[in-house]
Amino acid sequence: MLLIAASSFFNTTHAQTCPSWGPYLEGFDMTNAGELWYSEVMADNTCKKVNTYYSTLNFSLGPRGGYAGIQYKQNEIYNNIFSMWDLQDTNVPQCTTEYTAPNTFVDGFGGEGTGLHTDNPMPWTPGIWYATVVRRWSTGDGKTRIGFFMFDYGSGKWKHYVTIVTPENDAKFTGTKLGGFVENWNSAASKATRCGYFRNFWSMNAQGNWSKPSQYTASAGTGSWGAETAFNNTAIKVTSCGTAPAPAGGSVTFNGIIQDGTKPTTTTPVTVTTVTPSYNTSNNSVNVNWANSETTSPQLSYKVSLYTEASWANSYTPVAVVTGIRPDQRSAQVPLPANSQPGKYYVSVVLEDIFKQTSNFGYNNLTINNIVTAPTIDPNAYYRIKCVGSSQYISPANYSTASNTKMVQYPFNSNLAQQWKLEKTGNNYIIINRASGLAIDVPGSNTNNGTTLIQYSKHGGNNQQWVLRPYTSNTLVIGTALSNMKAMDNPANSQTSGTYINIWDQDINGTAGVNHQWVLEQITASTMSAKQEITSTAYPNPVKQGENLTISLPENGNTYKLTITNAEGLTLKSQQAKAGTTIISTSGMRTGIYFYNAQNSNGTISGKFSVQ
Repeated sequence: MLLIAASSFFNTTHAQTCPSWGPYLEGFDMTNAGELWYSEVMADNTCKKVNTYYSTLNFSLGPRGGYAGIQYKQNEIYNNIFSMWDLQDTNVPQCTTEYTAPNTFVDGFGGEGTGLHTDNPMPWTPGIWYATVVRRWSTGDGKTRIGFFMFDYGSGKWKHYVTIVTPENDAKFTGTKLGGFVENWNSAASKATRCGYFRNFWSMNAQGNWSKPSQYTASAGTGSWGAETAFNNTAIKVTSCGTAPAPAGGSVTFNGIIQDGTKPTTTTPVTVTTVTPSYNTSNNSVNVNWANSETTSPQLSYKVSLYTEASWANSYTPVAVVTGIRPDQRSAQVPLPANSQPGKYYVSVVLEDIFKQTSNFGYNNLTINNIVTAPTIDPNAYYRIKCVGSSQYISPANYSTASNTKMVQYPFNSNLAQQWKLEKTGNNYIIINRASGLAIDVPGSNTNNGTTLIQYSKHGGNNQQWVLRPYTSNTLVIGTALSNMKAMDNPANSQTSGTYINIWDQDINGTAGVNHQWVLEQITASTMSAKQEITSTAYPNPVKQGENLTISLPENGNTYKLTITNAEGLTLKSQQAKAGTTIISTSGMRTGIYFYNAQNSNGTISGKFSVQ
């Protein structure tokens, strides 16, 4: 009896086993690759088990690999992951994130190599299909972006979860197959049978052409696993662990999986739902915010255009355009062109989605009654800086040329120490004294209220950089680049000559008192050189865009170094010019104010012209 009982026990009890690797599912011969991979996954309650990863997108981007999918973890956590491998093991991941959806966890990983790992507890719902997408793009900065997106068939909505930046320049997806797998990542704790469903593997190239697999093949290592068709031959069910024997030969090929259409059915073109413009007085631009429908494809890039009422009526011809590639961005600033006038303006937003589809033409309008424009700064001129409240001018104390001299206010004086040149650096200015050659400086970068300004040797740090924010048509708030809440101040609007000029609380974009308002008064001398007073003419002035400008230079026997700069202080042309007349092409110049500077051993000539 004991022998029979033992025999019966061994015949009816079989240990659960799991494959030594896999099971993997791969789609083969996907020709239109390079830009995007797409697949769909579902895990139901019948065979989901804790510690299961359903990998849906295993890919190579240039020299490195990546993966994405969904997980089911302890404590009923349903999350997604998206990660990129390092090229070699490192302590700090080689990739970074540019955008992560709320609640996304980002960290390095290790164990089977190292890399960057992202995790979002979304959650996903058993029995619901999910589309997973990775899309790459380049912005021209020598790196590559790759975004991870998911479509929820239950809610009918798309979501962008992560953008990862890789250090390779314009890397493309490589290969002609796409893979996924079902993984029990804690097999020592559980060998319970688990399964997942996969369908609709797709790839897309840079031209927006799609391809799908010629066949699917499931494979795994030694152990119990299985693969079979499901949902009327439109999907493949992959099972890991159990007691059933593995398929003969270690793989199963599916040639007749139904995958209709020329691209996924989820790829409804992106739709702009709202466009909201507003005028930004601080930098004379139009802020444009927009929203997209979550039930249409995710945004990849945007084009925001600005129109006058006349250009809108003229076949929607924009006067300014801003573009960018950022799936997560929903706002842009469009600068108003030079010489813009008050009136009605239109803005439009047109998007391209991750599937290379163009959106509808979203638009709105606004009326700008008072355009506040930044002053046109002549890079070759000197200015006096007058306080509106006191009508006195910023000067070094006692008109000293010594370093560390404090700034004070004095009445108008012809002393050169009361004259300043404004040197453009980025979007800010360094303010340099004509007599001393020193710059207005926030000593020690101390942003405490009442810190008195000094003049100091120019080094270009943030404590020597100033933001010129237009306040009215002819006044400015001059804020320190150290803080957008501190600005030049005439304390208590003092009327006393010799009062120290300091910094004090002032929102650079807020309401300003007259003690925080300043006027730039350009010195009207006809020459910037003490060597010789020489003049020139430029004609026609204004000049039409694309036509030639003639600059007449004095005949003094020497060649000039001629430079042309724009209102932002950027040098557009630099060349040698003979005495007499010199022709300058305005081709490529936008409408606005420009400055020229001609210098030789006899002196320096400067002037300005406008392009219309």
